[in-house]
Amino acid sequence: MRGIVKRYGGVQALRGVDFDLLPGEIHALLGENGAGKSTLMNVLSGVVEPDEGDMRIEGATTRFADPRAAQTAGVATIFQELDLVPGLDVTANLFLGREITRAGVLDRGAMRRAARERLAVVGADIDVDQPVGELSVGRRQMVAIAKALTYASRILIMDEPTAALTAAEVDRLFRVMRDIAARGVGIVYISHRLEEVPRVADRVTVLRDGRVAGTGPAAAPQSELVRLLVGRPLAELYPKRGARFGRTVLRLERARFSPKRARAGWQAPDDVSLRVRSGEIVGLAGIMGAGRTELLTALYGAAGPGAWSGVVEVEGRPARLASIRASRGDGLGLVTDDRRGSGLMLRDSVGRNLALTVLKRVSPFFLMSPAREAALASEAIKTFDVRPPLPQVIVGALSGGNQQKVVLAKEVLGQPRLLLLDEPTRGVDVGAKGEIYARIRALADRGLGVLIASSEMPELIGLCDRVVVLRKGRTVAEFDGGADEHAVLAAAEKSEGNAHE
Repeated sequence: MRGIVKRYGGVQALRGVDFDLLPGEIHALLGENGAGKSTLMNVLSGVVEPDEGDMRIEGATTRFADPRAAQTAGVATIFQELDLVPGLDVTANLFLGREITRAGVLDRGAMRRAARERLAVVGADIDVDQPVGELSVGRRQMVAIAKALTYASRILIMDEPTAALTAAEVDRLFRVMRDIAARGVGIVYISHRLEEVPRVADRVTVLRDGRVAGTGPAAAPQSELVRLLVGRPLAELYPKRGARFGRTVLRLERARFSPKRARAGWQAPDDVSLRVRSGEIVGLAGIMGAGRTELLTALYGAAGPGAWSGVVEVEGRPARLASIRASRGDGLGLVTDDRRGSGLMLRDSVGRNLALTVLKRVSPFFLMSPAREAALASEAIKTFDVRPPLPQVIVGALSGGNQQKVVLAKEVLGQPRLLLLDEPTRGVDVGAKGEIYARIRALADRGLGVLIASSEMPELIGLCDRVVVLRKGRTVAEFDGGADEHAVLAAAEKSEGNAHE
């Protein structure tokens, strides 16, 4: 790709970008949100056409009219926002638009067998008959990876493929990537996780403000990559841990949530014991399927009909947490792991999204007060440094990092006493991560209790005051903040037979 330029109205997303990829190479593409990474790959994958510049594949000048043309040419993409249909099962998603038929009729048996084979390639043990909408974000990611690998004969573009995966799944994915590259396929690997780059990539290119800031070996020092990313040295990523904690905000002892209706792949909390104190940040670690998201969802009353047993206390009082209304009434707030799917109304403004949790404050006498809404939104935007700082901007037009700030600000406006965070920096660049970490710590310093589920072990180790390990819905270990990462991983992956030794 040479001299690629792309404008969206008055915004210039790409300013003459040069980029190349070799057969069998894994080339990491880095950049903050809004740097132009996704736009550049959208040009390569046929999603958008460049305003200027040219692209050549194996020496031949190429321009794709649409993604289908790119797939036909051997270019496949795993998008950050997964292109899956929630209402269809895994098999149907894997073969969407390319169904196997016999005498004009869908051959479901052949499709199901082939679906299992595709999932086996990426080491994913997923029921091919399960609707994708019932899968966790991480499992959906594995389905998207299996789908894309079918068409990638020349080039595979992977946009944040590890964002929702745990350490074990990341290792498995990297092995699959090396196998694919060994067959001569070039892989473009977009990621915000700098620590992953030297583990899997051969080269790295950094974009900043729509331009190439630098290209070099993947083994370049992380400090150099950070400097290229943000244009300045980055201060310490994680803020100083808390030293003094107050009353116990959440206490669980042998707590168990029993849903009225069983759901395939949904790990209900079972024998969970932990506590979160005022001013404390507690992390939840565990491999995929450990039940981290399910615990937060059940605490927030969003797990559907069911009942808690054991000790479930909020600020020293028994709590039922049977519905979202009840949980919010008890002072709980939740930031989900899917900001675009369930955290935001993407077609509404930043101001309207921020007002969702405080409707009573901005709608006296059941009528919306534009003045109150604007004042509240402006204060939140300033506090969380949302850019651009304009309440009227459509939230779907913001970068991933700024969307995440809006989700966090929205929940904080509800004045919770316990803040539940599920993958709070998923798909967020390193600069925005530092800002979000600082704001989470500032909230804790103000007296909030914070319970975080994350698949990024460095995030849990670096940010949290304590880390609780879950396995199959149960608490199996607890570590102080700053503990050895390998020890936490070992506890999370320990075999069931040794779980209670």
